[in-house]
Amino acid sequence: MTDDEFDAFVAKVSEELKSKQAELTSAYDLGAMKRWWFEQQGARLQFFDDNDDLAVEADVVGIGSFAPASSSWRWAWSNPTFLPELRERALPLRQLKPITGFDLFGNQETFSIADETMAWELAALAVHHLGALGCYRAPSSEAGGPTTFLAISALRRVAGLG
Repeated sequence: MTDDEFDAFVAKVSEELKSKQAELTSAYDLGAMKRWWFEQQGARLQFFDDNDDLAVEADVVGIGSFAPASSSWRWAWSNPTFLPELRERALPLRQLKPITGFDLFGNQETFSIADETMAWELAALAVHHLGALGCYRAPSSEAGGPTTFLAISALRRVAGLG
């Protein structure tokens, strides 16, 4: 891809992601949930309602982590903080390197990016490539810690609890 083709592709997939995020918000109201929990074993993201009951569960694929303090990114497939099975599930994202011709998609180390907007663009490219339903931006429990981006591959309401 040329730089212009890549920019157009990024714009297209970013709009796709905005649309997917709006659909998820409308259908599941994830932003209104009391809390969330990411269970690496099993690759599940769980959302709990105001009564602290499990309300929605998602199957996810790790995309990567953005560290705001250093404006850096690391792909999930190369990140040792992810369990091995999660890193393996994220391996298809490496295919973006030959597709786009940009080396950053094959970079296994942490690398600098402009800002969180660029992190969302990388997430949009990943969601598109994986055919995912959308993305969840999981903030760190530590102040200033990295934000993890997760592609949502399946989502379901959990009924009959509580």
